[in-house]
Amino acid sequence: MSHLLTSKLAETLYVSIEGLPIVDYHTHLPADEILNDHSFENIWELWLKHDHYKWRLMRCCGVAENLITGDASPKEKFHAFASILPLAIGNPVHQWAHMELEKVFNITIPLNAETADQIWTQTNRDLDSGLRVNNLLQQFKVKLIATTDDPYDDLASHKAIAAKNHPTKVLPTFRPDEHVLEDSIDLTSLKERHDYFHGMGCQMSDHGLAQIPRPGTPQYEALKAIAKWNHEKGWIMQLHLGPQRQVNTRLSGQTGPDAGFDTMGSKPQAERLIYFLDDLDQSDQLPKIILYNLNPNESASLCAALQNFQQASSKSLALPDGRPLTGQAKLQSGRELTGQAKLQSGRELAGQAKLHYGPAWWHLDHVRGIREQLDILTSMSALGTHIGMLTDSRSFTSYVRHDYYRRILCSFLAEKAETGEMPNDHTLLTQTAQNIAYHNIKNYLSI
Repeated sequence: MSHLLTSKLAETLYVSIEGLPIVDYHTHLPADEILNDHSFENIWELWLKHDHYKWRLMRCCGVAENLITGDASPKEKFHAFASILPLAIGNPVHQWAHMELEKVFNITIPLNAETADQIWTQTNRDLDSGLRVNNLLQQFKVKLIATTDDPYDDLASHKAIAAKNHPTKVLPTFRPDEHVLEDSIDLTSLKERHDYFHGMGCQMSDHGLAQIPRPGTPQYEALKAIAKWNHEKGWIMQLHLGPQRQVNTRLSGQTGPDAGFDTMGSKPQAERLIYFLDDLDQSDQLPKIILYNLNPNESASLCAALQNFQQASSKSLALPDGRPLTGQAKLQSGRELTGQAKLQSGRELAGQAKLHYGPAWWHLDHVRGIREQLDILTSMSALGTHIGMLTDSRSFTSYVRHDYYRRILCSFLAEKAETGEMPNDHTLLTQTAQNIAYHNIKNYLSI
């Protein structure tokens, strides 16, 4: 219970959000494995086969590449990971691994070289006895998953999942990077695919960019066109800014992309982002945006930049439990309510910003990074409108990251309240935690 919870108040706040459902609005989970209720051969496949977080940690501890992405057996690779894990105490991978063992497999002993065989046997026994993808999604109360999909994917798995009325809603996300970062860009074809994705329930595009393209280039015009299509359809545009890709040429050539050789870039972001936002805003075609930043040196300036383009989103105000208001509340003058309003019962209404500074991402989704991001949002934005956490993962057990985040959030709020930086108002703090953990993103996506 007390893991990452720094006070009794933090523990009390955590109890109020612990059981809330999860909306995972950016993942790299394979839709076909959800459709087919995939079963895992062993803990290596579930844990290590696709997890570049673990691979990077193993490399920094001197593990040979054949025990990471090479031809060693799954058991040998698992043992290699177990043997280095005690070296990484305090690292989020160490924390997540033990949270996953406890939550999914009810294992509370530490993972290390001595316990590796025991844990290998116990986890594989549970996997053999029927622990599959859909069991995991239900155990973690995952209400929605947004996958990451190439524009030319036929989305057959998504269509089949929807036809099954799956308990977890699975939406595609339009990820056109491969097709808009080249010199020759077929916008007509991309527009047709954008329309197709919309018909399949898509609500978001996603763009992983080292930097917003230079204005006037074909890449910039393509990004701008997609933003306008998003605005027309009411989609959200996710901008992931800052990665420098495949920096180890030799090993990337052996492993291929997404193998842990991408890093925190140092290109300046704010100036081009501001130009892009203003360019779209001048024609009133700025879509809803979630901005993710990878370099902490840019965090404050990017969060501040968004505030210059904030306006009410098209989503009307809703109660914190997600129920929409009936009718439209207005001031006596007839102007619509914005920001925080209240019903006669005193329950607060959650205002919804159009642009969001997204959760601490990738190299920043650790305790320090999450706390710094919450502090920046508190200081430079409205913390109560924040849209919480996502996994950005290829692993079905990575949902403990939401629990990890919720614990850090509750400790952050409690510490601020206890030092007088926030009101020590239990109702207000509880509503804030619940909105950030679940209700804000639920409303933003119009679920």
